[in-house]
Amino acid sequence: MSWHPDLAGQVLPGSSLIGDGDDGRTDTSGESHGTAIAGIIAGTGGPTPGEGMTGLAPDAKILPIRVGTGNQVSAPMVARGIVWAADHGARVINVSLGAPDPDPLLKQAVTYAMGKDAVVVASAGNEGDRGNPPMYPAAFPGVVSVSGVDESGGFWTASESGRGIVVAAPAAEIYSTNNQGRYVKADGTSYAAAYVSATVALIRSAHPDLTAGQVIHRLISTTVERNNHPDPKLGFGRIDPVAALSSIDDGERDNPLLHEPHVSVDTGSGWDSGTFGVIATSAGIALACGAAATLLWLRSRSRGSARKTPQNRPTVTATAKSPRPSPRSRTASRTSRSKRNG
Repeated sequence: MSWHPDLAGQVLPGSSLIGDGDDGRTDTSGESHGTAIAGIIAGTGGPTPGEGMTGLAPDAKILPIRVGTGNQVSAPMVARGIVWAADHGARVINVSLGAPDPDPLLKQAVTYAMGKDAVVVASAGNEGDRGNPPMYPAAFPGVVSVSGVDESGGFWTASESGRGIVVAAPAAEIYSTNNQGRYVKADGTSYAAAYVSATVALIRSAHPDLTAGQVIHRLISTTVERNNHPDPKLGFGRIDPVAALSSIDDGERDNPLLHEPHVSVDTGSGWDSGTFGVIATSAGIALACGAAATLLWLRSRSRGSARKTPQNRPTVTATAKSPRPSPRSRTASRTSRSKRNG
């Protein structure tokens, strides 16, 4: 398979759970959703300085898992993907996908992953201006549910909101890689979740002895707003990756989100999703010490805007990089300033 030049070497052979023989590295989403999320996390900047996309955690590697075709995916398959990720060492699981139905198998899978000390990060959803239904797995207790902020740092109106929101990150006008070797600009809390997952992967890499609960404590106690209790729109606040990495307050070992009230709803059906993938950071790579993230992608509100790179090669799904944005970074630097979507 060909790679986007900015993601070359970042995506490891994974698995396809749908029996098609693929290794999970093919992005079949109609909006390059997985590839864009991968670029936000693990883009390397490409072979030509000043031309490529640099992600927030570029030293991480992606371990993709396919659980559906195109935008078609079921809750049981997503649950299988999460369990597979947890069983293969994923310590950060990013789920940029959601449905208003709190499927019991999905909840069991999330609980299983958390039992293996994985941090589960999920996008809150993009229906905030169209009913604002709670989305799962984001609304399950213990999950880091991510809402979005716009370019000014204010709440992105299409983002879901509610009692289950944990943190916010950039979600509007997000520029990243696409699956044609070019670039895309799009909106969505899927991308906000990618920024949070990259931040969590960085924390786990820099501080491998911390439990998932301690990593989450760093994430929610170092936000820009420093909310003591979650706000319905921004949760504990907009993430600050640098502050989270440099904090000296590790907190308790248990997941602090299990003590926070979460919304629950028993109505609704249908997934707002694309392709599912797992993001894993290989041990021994840069600061990576077994950190990993699983990634599902939620259908974004794409704005299209593709741009050609020096090497116009098709790409795949990716995620994760270092906390120091490159001067030539076109996207990840926005997260460090916490001015973008959430």
